[in-house]
Amino acid sequence: MVLIEYNDKKPEISKNAYVSPQATLIGDVKVNDNVIIWPGSIIRAENAKINIGEYSTIFNGVILLTRSPKSSIHIGRYCILETGVTILGSFLEDYVQIMEGGIIFEETSIGEGCVILNNSQVPPGLVIQARAVMRGIPVEMIREQTRNDVLEQKERAHHYSQLFVKIKNHLPNAQEYLITLPDFVKFLMKKEL
Repeated sequence: MVLIEYNDKKPEISKNAYVSPQATLIGDVKVNDNVIIWPGSIIRAENAKINIGEYSTIFNGVILLTRSPKSSIHIGRYCILETGVTILGSFLEDYVQIMEGGIIFEETSIGEGCVILNNSQVPPGLVIQARAVMRGIPVEMIREQTRNDVLEQKERAHHYSQLFVKIKNHLPNAQEYLITLPDFVKFLMKKEL
């Protein structure tokens, strides 16, 4: 992984988190316990802090970028940011899922248990209520999730974060930064997790 200090701030990564060797973290980034960050993700906290909450998963090619001192990023616990998501200064509560290709602009607030569907865009300053399922450019609410839907999201996020723990248990001599994505895929195909 590429870790770059910026303005005397350097990334802080929990020993219980996994950050891919192909990810880049710059500046005032905090990665909490059981977070998984996959290859190609770029997390740039050059202008404000980025905090990634426990049990959250950042999939391939996600970009988190703080473009001004007012554009900090807070990712709650048990969040899932799917491939190709871009977030530019936002507050995400717990159990949020941003699906592939989503773009979240500055000064937005996304409530607990929300889902932003594929290739949707959240405009600057929008406040999204808890449990909303949003879609479109710009996003519009299409329905509200049930409590069970939100609990299923939490379970999915927990499952993703625990995959790496299970791999470490099966490969006790492997250091986390030495496990490659192809090795991970091979492992998944051989073992039922």
